[in-house]
Amino acid sequence: MSEAAHSTPINLRLAAGLIGCAALLEVALVTHHPVVSHAEQVTDIFGGLAAIVQTNLAFHSVVMLVAVGQLLGLLLFARRLGLGRPLVLIGTVCCSLAAVLLVIAMTFDGFVVYELISRCRASAAGCTDEAANALGLVSAIIQGFTKLGIAAQCLGFIALSVAAWSLGGRARIGVAVSVIAAAAPVAILTSGSYVGPQQLTQILALLAGWGLCISGILFWQSFQRFDQST
Repeated sequence: MSEAAHSTPINLRLAAGLIGCAALLEVALVTHHPVVSHAEQVTDIFGGLAAIVQTNLAFHSVVMLVAVGQLLGLLLFARRLGLGRPLVLIGTVCCSLAAVLLVIAMTFDGFVVYELISRCRASAAGCTDEAANALGLVSAIIQGFTKLGIAAQCLGFIALSVAAWSLGGRARIGVAVSVIAAAAPVAILTSGSYVGPQQLTQILALLAGWGLCISGILFWQSFQRFDQST
């Protein structure tokens, strides 16, 4: 665990801050996710999307920045645990893969949808059946990458949590809770074919619980290590 030996209190607190803040921000943001109302979905889906397209673009841009900050915090956490350990390596790879998959989903949800709606607005013919088919394909891609990304993130979080058991002491209480919080979203993912705003809120709330547990452990560890070093 040579990497762990180089984790300074400042690095641990930075990791705690990034992971904890990302957890809280993701829950706060997902509750404000732009959605098309039920009436608009039935009568004019393109009209409904056009009404929120600018907000949707800004929303996903912010969420991408939060995801980058979270990944940096996770890498610092992995370094604390020791990157040479198999479980930590698996967790790091899964979390990195999850970040890529979720960014792809957000790119389609925010930017590709924006482009489709912009073309519809610019066309004299408006939104055609071809555009509707393209939107359906984009929706399927968003769902697929979102599910795969969340599943990979859950696996990564579980692996890192199990690896964190080696921290010992009171940290193991938080580790036990974090394992449950990271595993629970899998039940939501497998309970239905569609991940909507409600399911996404539930999933991110559970994963936020994981983030806050890990953030607390890292923050506490930073002071423990500092006390021991003095």
